[in-house]
Amino acid sequence: MDKSYANGAAPVWLSERKELSTRRIFHGLERRYLSVEAQSMASCLLDSQSVPPDVTENVIQQAVVLGTMSDSQIDVQTFEALFHAVTLNPLFKIPFSAAASTLPFSPWVC
Repeated sequence: MDKSYANGAAPVWLSERKELSTRRIFHGLERRYLSVEAQSMASCLLDSQSVPPDVTENVIQQAVVLGTMSDSQIDVQTFEALFHAVTLNPLFKIPFSAAASTLPFSPWVC
């Protein structure tokens, strides 16, 4: 693909972009169990690249597990506490096993 422009200069909107930001799309379960503020904190952590992305992803996973267990949204304070726990111990996991009643169930129809 030819990247040359008619007058030799890139369009203004292209030249003004200084840095590309990747936006993470939150899964439905993540949107359900993370408050908007917690999602915003996660996005800021990913954008700032101050910690490795896998650390932030682990925090998101643990927050979803905790939200699933409590059947409530995780607020930003709890998300921050999980973040500190994961940064202190990258292997941090909330022990959880899904009960049969919490798993999706679709009856057979004949």
